[in-house]
Amino acid sequence: NKSIGSIMSTPVVTSKWAGTFDCGTCRRKRLMGEEFSKKALERHRKNDSAPLKCKKCVTATEQAERDRAATRRKDDLHNNGTTGDVETRKCIGKCTRVLSKSAFNRNQWSKGDGKSRCRECVEQSLREESAEQTKSKDDKLIAARKKVEDSKRNGNAHVIVAAESELAALEAERVTGLTPVKLSAGRGRGRGRRCG
Repeated sequence: NKSIGSIMSTPVVTSKWAGTFDCGTCRRKRLMGEEFSKKALERHRKNDSAPLKCKKCVTATEQAERDRAATRRKDDLHNNGTTGDVETRKCIGKCTRVLSKSAFNRNQWSKGDGKSRCRECVEQSLREESAEQTKSKDDKLIAARKKVEDSKRNGNAHVIVAAESELAALEAERVTGLTPVKLSAGRGRGRGRRCG
């Protein structure tokens, strides 16, 4: 008969976990939730038949679109001697350059003067944000694993269970893409009410 402590101390190898999501574009199967954006997972949960598109495919599609736009601009420059842009605007991103309309995407250009970032600045900020999120999640997992080790050294069962639960919630979030929900203590079912 195994004790709870010996069962809980068995290391979990999360690198071998497989998710239940499939990418409809690249056809990769059994992907974890972290391979998809939160919005894509929410749409998929509302409508199971809606195809999912992994982050790699979204990035590849966006890059292909940017490459096509750059090719069109080069063709315009080659054929007409101009890019067709007469309007310019200062980028409020890191570069702070004055650029033509073709250097901005439609969304950024429509924000108006003094509020627009060029394509390069937007892409750079997205890369930085993605790296920061990944690092933050990894740091949380490392801290949770350390907390489990520390709690096992102390030997308090309540602290061990709490630390293991926190680690399990973080690992489950990687696989499912669902953030854990902390249930409130509440008053319980039927307590404190008068009948009749």
